[in-house]
Amino acid sequence: MAALRKYLLAGIVALTPILVTVALIDWLIDLSDQALSMLPEQYQPEALLGINIPGLGIILALFAIIIIGALLSHFIGYQLMRLIDRIMGRIPLVRTVYKATRQLLESIFSDSSQAFKQVVMVPFPNRDSMVIGFVTGEVTILVAGEDESRLSVFIPSTPIPTTGWLLFVKSSELQVLDMSVEEGMKLVLSGGMLPAGGEGDKDEKHKN
Repeated sequence: MAALRKYLLAGIVALTPILVTVALIDWLIDLSDQALSMLPEQYQPEALLGINIPGLGIILALFAIIIIGALLSHFIGYQLMRLIDRIMGRIPLVRTVYKATRQLLESIFSDSSQAFKQVVMVPFPNRDSMVIGFVTGEVTILVAGEDESRLSVFIPSTPIPTTGWLLFVKSSELQVLDMSVEEGMKLVLSGGMLPAGGEGDKDEKHKN
């Protein structure tokens, strides 16, 4: 019985990631097909191409994102983006969310980005609990009439790390973790279900 239980658990561990991935891809294909079905019938890919290609919406969406990215990288696209920024910046409430999300994504995905410098544990929301945070810089702020040096720490929410909390903490209150920013983000995105250093990460470290 013990052996059967062991084999069952091994099978579940091996197959679950595959099944989740397949289910996610299938969901994305269905979603993209539903989006395309909203087009007028004469403009649907099946009418234009004469054949039905499952998941074509995903390909078209990726293609559109690449085209938009290419346009925004040139002068005309840059001017258009500035216009959109100005429009969004004039809408109450929307401008706060728009600017915060844009700045965060630009800092994370920038090629030269060092937005997150260290992975730390910080007391939050009270002294009795600790959460994972990412040090983004050092600032001097006025506290009780005196200038104090604090570390700015971004606390991402799970499982959507583009939202969260910004804390200004004394360095003595932080516990620096021995993990990379990528490993820390993996831990946050998985809600703690994935370890910060999987076997693949460990193998990579051993090679280095």
